[in-house]
Amino acid sequence: MTTQLNDQVSSNLTLLSIQEYEQNITKNPQEVTNYWYLGLNLLLEGREEEAQITWMTPFLEFGEQESEQWLQELTEILLNAAQQQEANSNYQLAWVIRQHIREFVTDDINNLLKIIELNIDLKIHDLETNINQLIELISQLTKAPAFDEKLLVQVIEKLAHPDPVSPPPFLDKLVEVFIPYLLTSETIIKLLTDKADAYHYFFYQQMSIYFAKIALRLKPNNLDCIRKIISPMQRLGRDYTKESIDWANKYLEISQEPVDQIIGTQFLLEAFLTSCQSWEKSVQAYQKHKLFLSNLDISQIENESLVQLLAVGAFLLYMEDNPRENRVIRNRVAALCQQLIDKNFPEYISTYQQRFHSHRPSLSERPLRIGYLSASFRTHSVGFLAWWLLKYHDRQRFDVYLYSLGDIPEDPQQQAYKNEFGDHFYQGNLPIVTVADKINQDEIDILVDLDSLTSYGNCAVVALKPAPIQVSWLGYDATGFPGVDYFIADNYVLPESAQDYYSEKIWRLPQNYIGIDGFSVGTPTISRESLDIPEDGIIYFSSQTGVKRNLHNIRLQMRIIKQVPNSYFLLKSHRSNHQDLQDFITPIAESEGVDLKQLRFLPSAPTDAEHRANLAIADIVLDTYPYNGATTTLETLWMGIPLVTRVGEQFAARNSYTMMMNVGVTEGIAWSDEEYVEWGVRLGKDEKLRQEIVWKLRKSRQTSPLWNGKKFAREMEKAYLQMWEIYIDSKK
Repeated sequence: MTTQLNDQVSSNLTLLSIQEYEQNITKNPQEVTNYWYLGLNLLLEGREEEAQITWMTPFLEFGEQESEQWLQELTEILLNAAQQQEANSNYQLAWVIRQHIREFVTDDINNLLKIIELNIDLKIHDLETNINQLIELISQLTKAPAFDEKLLVQVIEKLAHPDPVSPPPFLDKLVEVFIPYLLTSETIIKLLTDKADAYHYFFYQQMSIYFAKIALRLKPNNLDCIRKIISPMQRLGRDYTKESIDWANKYLEISQEPVDQIIGTQFLLEAFLTSCQSWEKSVQAYQKHKLFLSNLDISQIENESLVQLLAVGAFLLYMEDNPRENRVIRNRVAALCQQLIDKNFPEYISTYQQRFHSHRPSLSERPLRIGYLSASFRTHSVGFLAWWLLKYHDRQRFDVYLYSLGDIPEDPQQQAYKNEFGDHFYQGNLPIVTVADKINQDEIDILVDLDSLTSYGNCAVVALKPAPIQVSWLGYDATGFPGVDYFIADNYVLPESAQDYYSEKIWRLPQNYIGIDGFSVGTPTISRESLDIPEDGIIYFSSQTGVKRNLHNIRLQMRIIKQVPNSYFLLKSHRSNHQDLQDFITPIAESEGVDLKQLRFLPSAPTDAEHRANLAIADIVLDTYPYNGATTTLETLWMGIPLVTRVGEQFAARNSYTMMMNVGVTEGIAWSDEEYVEWGVRLGKDEKLRQEIVWKLRKSRQTSPLWNGKKFAREMEKAYLQMWEIYIDSKK
């Protein structure tokens, strides 16, 4: 073997000099240990051939009576040397030492695994050869071998990481040959599922799926493994939604417990809606999901799997506008989960409660300490909408901390948050209790949950209640947890009667529950000419995720298109394949008598700025119901485009309503299906009315509180101070 060691030497190996070892051998040639260390010294100086001759000398000169013991001594010395080199990041030298170990002990699985890992790190070309040798070695065994499972998982991880969707063929062979020896292991499943969880947390969903699938091969029909396959698939959407439907069906086939049936029907419902699959199947899945949720009772408190329902309930909002039933269901589920959390984490909760009862200096002596909790401090609607409030906080009066439950280091929005808040931006890690502990250690006065039911982690943290006051803002409506004190709203986004079915106290801001400074707009990439639409054509537009597309609402939209001459309808869905959207919409349009030549299906724009620029082509935007747009509505109004929205009772069905009221536009606000169609037709036919609305919207950029992030920040700060005063008074 010929290898260039580039003068690398060990800094930690306590070796004598070459000359001293040679002198020792001369004095006592029978002391074989001197040969082992002399050879190692020569190897560290790059004199490989001399090292090999030195190691072989005792075996050749003194016979083989003790050769087995000598070989063990030599390999132990070399192994320690390799590990020291690895600890010092001298990976090239470690690789060379391990190659010599392999010559002496050819069947050492751990050594060969480590050589393969170093092959990957050092990009040495004989990687596949080494893997095939390992595969051959394992396949010839007649009894279970001893090996380091953690090291095996590390090697699998490094081999899969470049392309977990299409990993190299030899990786599948490697996994396959080890599986028989992993089936009885008590630790391997946890190693694999922990990897799946970590990659899911860091948004590398393909790797999460890869590890979960290996775990499932070891533990077939394990529901936890299947959950860890489905969740990242549904995050990815598009190309994965159809496969996620198959997995969700498998999950339901296996499920016996009520909690698992709830999870399974939610998986199935999300997959059907996201992929714009059969509406009939979506309804069936929803009915089962709601029935299972409604039938959940106190007997499930002893079921540890109940914790999986911490964030369940969001899909009730997509299918019907019925908060008087659905809020009660969610509140009851949250209360059951809360009891389980209280039972399982009493020491944490007790620690946090002790802080609440300890003395805190008055606000005349310190700033109010606000913590914001989110998995969306990144390029995401929540990350964008929250930015203005957080940026404009008065840092003299408010000490602001951010707790992030998701990490995408290269994401520009996340980097902006890190730059803005420095060491007050905390990147949370698993397990979730570490985040709750950090919030408690930071002595947060008011914790603001930005994600609600979109984030299991957020729900887990607020259920532990690490802050004396907890608030929900943004997200998917409120969580319903008893430990959440307030839900931020305004006078429009929830009706006056809403307090009847909320467990949280509704805190109504005087004007709007959201305020931003506006949007950046890119360069458009579509035109009437490219879409084959005449200059005098009336363009309607709808851009939403598949989960917000409701069959009844689409029928109303088609009736509008049918009644407006020379009209065209542009449709786009995020996370859904635009061909799937077309397959979903086409039969509905045909059943309503709409000429398919009036429809245009658009792929998602690569950036938000380009999407907004392309939005400018529209004459009218048609909102979704029972789940309105939020960010999409703000974008529509900012771009000066008339909007038709159907107002309902639930929070999700009133987002567009409150935003339109705050920009001073009532034209397009419908309180019934009939009004929705009437407004859609009227705006399509009345160009003068459209122009008046466009003028109002442009003027609102200078006058509306919706477009004043700084003013909104002051209103939120007033609310926080009042909440704190109420809390302090309640303690007296």
